[in-house]
Amino acid sequence: MVIQPDHDVDDAGRQFGFWNLAAQCADERRPAWRGLIREHVQRVLASMDAPDSFEGLDRDEAARRTYARLYPHDALPSLDAYPHREFVPGIVEMLALDLPQTVAVFDHEKLAKVGGWEALRAHGVANLRALPVESIQTLDAPGGGKFTALLGDSVYTGSRALLLPGLAAQLTGEDASNFGWLMSVPNRHQVVWHVIRDDSIISALNGMAHFTVLGFSDAPGPVSPHVYWWNGADYEQLTRIDDTGAISIHAGPAFTGVLNTLTGGD
Repeated sequence: MVIQPDHDVDDAGRQFGFWNLAAQCADERRPAWRGLIREHVQRVLASMDAPDSFEGLDRDEAARRTYARLYPHDALPSLDAYPHREFVPGIVEMLALDLPQTVAVFDHEKLAKVGGWEALRAHGVANLRALPVESIQTLDAPGGGKFTALLGDSVYTGSRALLLPGLAAQLTGEDASNFGWLMSVPNRHQVVWHVIRDDSIISALNGMAHFTVLGFSDAPGPVSPHVYWWNGADYEQLTRIDDTGAISIHAGPAFTGVLNTLTGGD
């Protein structure tokens, strides 16, 4: 094994990331780390040595077991080998086959055998929509704003960001407004949103920014530390994080216009 700052590489060129393991260890006392590391390594090696998960997979089974899933853009060494699309800056959507202990991402060849991107993605989104609601929380932000967080043990919970704004309407009765909504996916177990209606947007954005950075930094399966705004056609990234970890908000002309309208600014 060759040790890198954030991963190992074995003599077969396989990479083993440390982030999820580090997040697990951070929640436990040091005496428990050895057992966590052993279980993590055994799980990873078992998945690599197991028979091909796609062997014998037909279209019906693929439709039942596939989920549209969001990943950080650097989750895999090379995205070119896998069908994907950019969801927001820094986050990509791929199609994942659900397995008993893990998931496997479809590459181009395997996806073509079971119907291709458009057909299987439709099933992947429908399977997301059918997931049970594990925990939904309305959180207060300093200054009077509120935002909503959907939390769950499922590795697909965060990917339900793909279902906005319908997800908000379904779970909290919040219909989309003309001003759009804020959204973040801190990690695979969380999706966060705020439907914009009034000047509480400012405190909600600040609260979401800090919540998102915290969820990104201390949980397995980190996705993105940033908050995004739906502008009616696409998502725009609103937050930036400098080398010291400081969070700042960068509003483009369109979002600045929304803020001025809601706060009575010029």
